[in-house]
Amino acid sequence: MRKDHRYAVAIIGLGLQGNTTWHRSLHDSEAVTVSAVCDADPEVIERFIRQFPQTPAYTSLDELLRNHKPDFAIVCVPNRLHLSIVQRLEEAQVDCLKEKPIATTATEFRSLCSSSINIGVAFQRRWQERFIGLRNALPRVGKPISVRCTIVRQHELPQHTWRVQHNVGIFDDLGVHLLDVLVWLFGCPYSVMANSARDNKPGERDRESHVSISWPLGLNGQLHVSEVGLRQEETILVRGSLGWLELSSKELNQYDLKGNLLSTSTFCSARVETIRNMCHDFGDFITKKTDSFFTSIVDTEHTFATTQAIRQSFDTQRPALVEPHVNRAIPKSMEMDNTKFEEDPNLSPKDSVVKLDEQYKDKADPFYCIPRSRAYILNTGDQMPGLGFGTRKPKVPNQTYNAVREALAVGYRHIDTASRYNNEEQVGAAVKDARIPRNEIWITTKVDNSWHHRVAQSVDSSLQKLGMEYVDLLLMHWPTPTDPNDTTKLLKDWDFTMTWQNMQQEVLKGRVRNIGVSNFGIRNIQKLLSSPLCTIVPAVNQIELHPLCPSNGLVAFCERAGIHCTAYSPLASGNSKLHEHPILSEISRKTGFTSQQILILWGLQRGTSVIPKSTTGERIVANFNISSARLTAQDHFMLSSIDERRRIYQDSWLPSQVFWEEDQ
Repeated sequence: MRKDHRYAVAIIGLGLQGNTTWHRSLHDSEAVTVSAVCDADPEVIERFIRQFPQTPAYTSLDELLRNHKPDFAIVCVPNRLHLSIVQRLEEAQVDCLKEKPIATTATEFRSLCSSSINIGVAFQRRWQERFIGLRNALPRVGKPISVRCTIVRQHELPQHTWRVQHNVGIFDDLGVHLLDVLVWLFGCPYSVMANSARDNKPGERDRESHVSISWPLGLNGQLHVSEVGLRQEETILVRGSLGWLELSSKELNQYDLKGNLLSTSTFCSARVETIRNMCHDFGDFITKKTDSFFTSIVDTEHTFATTQAIRQSFDTQRPALVEPHVNRAIPKSMEMDNTKFEEDPNLSPKDSVVKLDEQYKDKADPFYCIPRSRAYILNTGDQMPGLGFGTRKPKVPNQTYNAVREALAVGYRHIDTASRYNNEEQVGAAVKDARIPRNEIWITTKVDNSWHHRVAQSVDSSLQKLGMEYVDLLLMHWPTPTDPNDTTKLLKDWDFTMTWQNMQQEVLKGRVRNIGVSNFGIRNIQKLLSSPLCTIVPAVNQIELHPLCPSNGLVAFCERAGIHCTAYSPLASGNSKLHEHPILSEISRKTGFTSQQILILWGLQRGTSVIPKSTTGERIVANFNISSARLTAQDHFMLSSIDERRRIYQDSWLPSQVFWEEDQ
């Protein structure tokens, strides 16, 4: 792959990883060059200078930083020194790519996430062609049912390994790498149960570990890691509803349900090329030539959370739940005060949809469906399908029923309705007649403004009309409680925080799986989160989102609070100013996608779920059937650069203001 930009790096720590992995891979690279190295051991530095006299080498990091300003540093020091090294780099404003562990404690992780420098974690397998190939192939075997992951090293005398010297167990060394792959492939687990074999010596580091992993929606897995095997092995076996995938070393095999071999692919996973590609991608990320990096510190949150749960399970010998939002502590900027919220340009939403590295774009699997396979993990651990189907304002009788039946037949599994739409009965009938198991369909409904003080009755009514025992997500439709006798007036002696308190009770009753808000701006979210009545952080904020109403400040704020954003009216309700915009027209001409498909992809690639509405069968299919579609980073950036602003749904009809300028 051609490298258009060059970067100079400093390697901190010349142990096994720093010398053998990083320096050996980069010392003769043209795109990523080693400008200096550092190690606290004088003997190590002397040996290095004898072998590589042309590369400046130091025993002091301060001395290195006084003499050099690298584009970024690669941190390969022992685990206990990571935080202090990163803090020193932060003082010097030098970004860094660090070896594992991600962090040793939740407090340390939050500290790294709030750092003023860019930090990446060197999980190399996400850059290896074989794992990218496995990820691309997953949709071929249908819904994942089970996964078994094994990494074994041949038996070696423990006293001769660096793991013993630094008291690092096999899970914290090799296991974390494959755990990261599993989280990357399948999302954040719900719970884990971990056991380790320590050769019957209490307190000794683990040499062999077994981890059982459970994900939402019924996926179960096993991770086996060992340094005492008879032979070396690295395999991942995935069983799906349509067949099997087996990645063994560099070979990927696909089997049908009867075990017949359907295809074989062989990949090249050269370490040197992987290291160089990862470093170059990090350089492009920190210089803002690309808008994402697979393993930036904030994007490893689910891997870190799962690792922490596994460590807890090791210690207690009991199952442990995974807290999916370790970095969810509410910053002081979110506390309610009288100051205006200032948008931080560093908090722009990340493009979190699955993207192949540019070098693999020609190898992308045509069956790999980004939107359909995309499921967002909420702060409750539940997975919500990213591409949903909206049902707002049916215009003729049975229109919603027919549209939902069509959508379910096409493959939608996320239906959005509301009591205000007066179509919950049609949605429920369509789901029933589709004969799809209830647990495979995500249903969202909402509490209307005049029902704020009657949440239980609102849920009763919705469940009765839907013909269901529970809904997956209940939203507060607007933060505006109104008088049921005169909806132009606010409800006296009532506040939406009281509504939220009652919605929390519905979760405890089991009639609602998740709760969230809709049309909440930054001020109202601040008010809710700071209320003593709020014991559950909203899982979702459903808001109007499209290129004319991107709400960058609000989306970034929600992301920091652990609140997922869903885009309603993602197609701008057919607004001609957007659909006829020259940027959208040019992307449509270049790609062959409809404007609706482009806007759906734009929303998904921001990391938001989208719920487009359509009543036309052809368009329902077209909106869903974008299996090989993805916007390039340039196209996505061009859409995001449209500076015209227009909100389709205003708040002028409400008795109180809910939208403010800072949300944009």
